[in-house]
Amino acid sequence: MRKKLALICLSFLILFLATNIGKPLIAKEKQQVILLFVEGMSFHDLEQLKKLSTVDKWLGDAGAGALSIRTPGSRTAANGYLLMGSGGQALYSEKSGTGYHPYESLSTRETAGERAQELGGDQAQEVARSSIIFPGIFRLLADNREKPYSAQIGLLGTVLAANNIQVALYGNGDYEDTRQRHAVLFAMDQQGRVPTGDISTKSMELLRGYPYGIKTNYTYLLEKIHSERQAGLIIAQLSDLSRLYQLSADMDPGQFTRQYQRVLRDLSLFLDQLLVERKPHQRIVLASPAVKHVATKEKALLTPVFIWGEKASGVLTSATTRQSGLVSGLDMVPTILSWLDVPVPKGLAGHVIRIEKGNGLTAFQNQVGEIHHTYATRPAVLYTYVMLQIVIVGCAVVLWWFGREREGAGLLRLRRGIRLALLALLWFPAMLLAESLLDWQVSGAVVLGGLIMTALIAAFWQEAHALPRIVMTVSGVTTAILLVDGWTGAHLMRQSYLGYDPVIGARFYGLGNEYEGVLIGSTIMLVASLYERIRGGQKELSRENKWLPAVSTAIYSVVLYYMVAPNLGTDAGGFLAGLIGFTVALSRLEGWRIGKKGLLLLAGGLVMGVCSLMAISLMSDQPLTHVGRLSQQIVHGEWSEVGQMIERKLAMNLRLIRVSIWSKAFVVSLIALGVLTLKNDRFLHHLAKDTPYLVKGFAGVIVGALAGLILNDSGIVTAATCITFLVVPALYAALEEPAQERCST
Repeated sequence: MRKKLALICLSFLILFLATNIGKPLIAKEKQQVILLFVEGMSFHDLEQLKKLSTVDKWLGDAGAGALSIRTPGSRTAANGYLLMGSGGQALYSEKSGTGYHPYESLSTRETAGERAQELGGDQAQEVARSSIIFPGIFRLLADNREKPYSAQIGLLGTVLAANNIQVALYGNGDYEDTRQRHAVLFAMDQQGRVPTGDISTKSMELLRGYPYGIKTNYTYLLEKIHSERQAGLIIAQLSDLSRLYQLSADMDPGQFTRQYQRVLRDLSLFLDQLLVERKPHQRIVLASPAVKHVATKEKALLTPVFIWGEKASGVLTSATTRQSGLVSGLDMVPTILSWLDVPVPKGLAGHVIRIEKGNGLTAFQNQVGEIHHTYATRPAVLYTYVMLQIVIVGCAVVLWWFGREREGAGLLRLRRGIRLALLALLWFPAMLLAESLLDWQVSGAVVLGGLIMTALIAAFWQEAHALPRIVMTVSGVTTAILLVDGWTGAHLMRQSYLGYDPVIGARFYGLGNEYEGVLIGSTIMLVASLYERIRGGQKELSRENKWLPAVSTAIYSVVLYYMVAPNLGTDAGGFLAGLIGFTVALSRLEGWRIGKKGLLLLAGGLVMGVCSLMAISLMSDQPLTHVGRLSQQIVHGEWSEVGQMIERKLAMNLRLIRVSIWSKAFVVSLIALGVLTLKNDRFLHHLAKDTPYLVKGFAGVIVGALAGLILNDSGIVTAATCITFLVVPALYAALEEPAQERCST
């Protein structure tokens, strides 16, 4: 009987374990993230690392990406760690120091634990008993408290601790008598503590032939990582490469090359062994908080990031960037939390990193090279372009002022040259976008020379045409290429010198401030030139002309939809500025009088536009944009966050007005407009008789430019690019004939 009973129990147990009922009882290994920070690593180092077989065989199996880290200060490793661990912008202060074990001496009289108790509050004794502490946490918090951004220093460590997930930190960047454990800024909680780890000298070997005679003890780190069963997040600060670059300027080139190869070989062997022994529940991430100083000088600021452990290889992306192969440092916190099955706190600017199919590692590296090339040559191209605009507009005003009552062959040739230069300027925004089609990496001077020649050819082709036709052609082409590119993924915008910059990280997708102004100005003048071509010189409206307001409204609506759509332009400031500028332009073109009721309607429309923006952002299934995040804050009554955002936007705009070359271009344009409007012969008044609808369109451009100036954090850029479509055509027309002929008309 007992044998039968035992047999029945055994059969039931086997059946129980083989069914879904029994599966939950089988122990599941906890998810674990191993994060390796190779300080100073750039894409150049990745290229050299790729040549080693121990690493090359693994790179194809990983998710590869470029990490954009936009800090409010200099691009140092400390600021990089702080941003990635805080999930938002924060600024490291040298006076706040670094991380320590409580028993480490800060002086002959005091240990780090004693310093923590001296500086801390009620929890000071508990903090001092942690494995790793950051005594300068209160100084760091105080230094960031009054900044115009909401820093959540220690966010990652705090959220993980609240969910009973342990963090372990190993390695350091110490050299000589300097302690440099900046990875603690990523791993710590809001009390400045890390539960476990070892950042002491045990993680280093004293070995001649290495920078400062120090080598990372990779054997010790491997033992510690493999023995960490409880930690959900393991962080290793690997600083051999960074120490080498610190000494590079003092080293013989041959010696540097030998040490460089040695450092990379050690890193590759460590990574190879770690990946060979990786368990299914582990994700391994290789990243860098900042590039070396040489890469900084070369403006190659994006850092490599690789992830092993996902089901498929490919390129990394996130809803923050919406670009294949590109992720943000802000994405680190939500990504790590999601991997560890921890709810992501609301209000974070970053999103979870994901892997999508790519064209291979070589294609990805070429993409990064193109981004770095555009970033490195952008100042030469844009600065020269804006300076040319200032000089040409200034020369046109001077020539019109002093050459009004003079004639002669030389003056006529000069007038023609300036008019051609003005017309070329009008083509430049479209040319700068189309240039992205060229698969070339040449110097900024070559790019600028090619653009100038192409724009001048277009100007020669158009100079025989009437002003309305010229404006309609240029504005139509500019508006069309912007809309087509935007609706097909904004691939040209991403690489354009006048587009946004993923290296800086201010904007990764949608419509940037530069082309926002261009689109508003070109759209208004496109519609105005249509009115001029169809209605100009006609006293009575034909049946066809009556459809013109509907056509104009349709054009404005398409542009506004592109600006506001979360999956297209995602440009709230541009939408509102465009709404104001388009409304004023259409009312002027149709001869509607804007009285008190009109102003009230315009104000009401603006309020409705703001409310619509908020509603669209909150109801959209797209990831939250800046407007969506702001809308949530308003709905939840987070007014301090809203105030900080407004303060940050105002500070950015005021700073750009003070230092940006765009502000100088805008001022010169305003001066030119004032001269044309207020001088004795009142040129624009006479121009209104010849081309009344174009001049009516000018009113919409100036209002749109001013609205863009007010409603954007980089509004001066929007205003400067928008007003070009007013000043350039006006000056082009002003230089068309001698002043005495103009005055007599």
